[in-house]
Amino acid sequence: MRRLAIGFIPLTDAATLIACAERGFATAEGLEIDLHREVSWANIRDRLNVGLLDGAHMLAPLAIASSLGLGHVRVPLVAAFALNLNGGAITVAPELHAALAATGEDLSTGAGTARALGAVVRTRAAAGREQLTFSSVYSFSTHTYALRHLMEAGGLDPDRDVRLVVVPPSYTVENLRSGLIHGFCVGSPWNSVAVEAGVGRIALLGTELFARAPEKVLGVHARFANAEPDVLRRLIRALEAAARWCEASENRADLVRLLAEPRFLGVRADIIERTLTGRPDVGPGGAARSDPDFLVLHRGGATRPDPRHALWIYAQMVRAGQAGYAVDAAREAQAVYRPDLYDAALGITVRPPAEDGDPVGTRFGEPFDPEDVEAYLARLGRR
Repeated sequence: MRRLAIGFIPLTDAATLIACAERGFATAEGLEIDLHREVSWANIRDRLNVGLLDGAHMLAPLAIASSLGLGHVRVPLVAAFALNLNGGAITVAPELHAALAATGEDLSTGAGTARALGAVVRTRAAAGREQLTFSSVYSFSTHTYALRHLMEAGGLDPDRDVRLVVVPPSYTVENLRSGLIHGFCVGSPWNSVAVEAGVGRIALLGTELFARAPEKVLGVHARFANAEPDVLRRLIRALEAAARWCEASENRADLVRLLAEPRFLGVRADIIERTLTGRPDVGPGGAARSDPDFLVLHRGGATRPDPRHALWIYAQMVRAGQAGYAVDAAREAQAVYRPDLYDAALGITVRPPAEDGDPVGTRFGEPFDPEDVEAYLARLGRR
């Protein structure tokens, strides 16, 4: 039995990894997983980099940033399994939500919310009031890029018109409660926790920005992937079985109980259940938004790492000014995603057909074109 140390952050999208370790899927592949609950993505990165973890529940952009040496030392990582698509939301303080509503814009749409935010920020600036502060969970994250996308759509410069800071997921609610931030973008269940506590309103589900946003992957050091390919294959098979189990409705009650345990998420079961079924409460009185694709763990090929998603992530890094565009770097970013390892582990011999169009399904704003990233960035005024 090969024993593996794998880190995770308390988020609903760690479901597949937790189920894999706790419901026999790892054991069936001759593996034993010791799960290590971590506080921040920086902890995850550092412990994986120095070999204290064999693998980790990881932000997809973090895996790419580490491999490119952006924001930290260069550490080659491999993403051979995608743990989920979507699952995040943007939450704001009730006072800010009221100000957005007062603009008269349609807050039921992403474009309307973007216009409302732009109007509020400009009004505050004209009155000499302090800038709004928003947090994401890490500078290299889909959450950061979602916030920036929303702000740019509202005519704002995210680097000048607002303050963007980093707050670990489980600390976001208390930061909002204390007034240190005015809003945040984070994965579930923390948006719903803020709503339940009466300190936040969900302004937008992540799927109202991007239909299939790459979120978390299983990240492993390239050294591990090269030294123990059989172990990695077995881990991929175990995770695939666990992801299928997690999305089966007959297993939901068991999964909810498991995730609610204090050693994992430590959040009320009904909150977790609503996030898993895409029905999170967004405001007081049970006001809800519903989207069955709010969090996708398995269906629609979600677990196969898509290099087009890696390319989209790299383009968002360039768009955010975190990197300059270079063809070689774009190829390196794509190479972090390893569908070949996934296919070999699962015995897939027929490759999925090539898909046209925007792989993330941009809901409003400039759609992403994986066939011409330079033109996409040029349309956004970024290179």
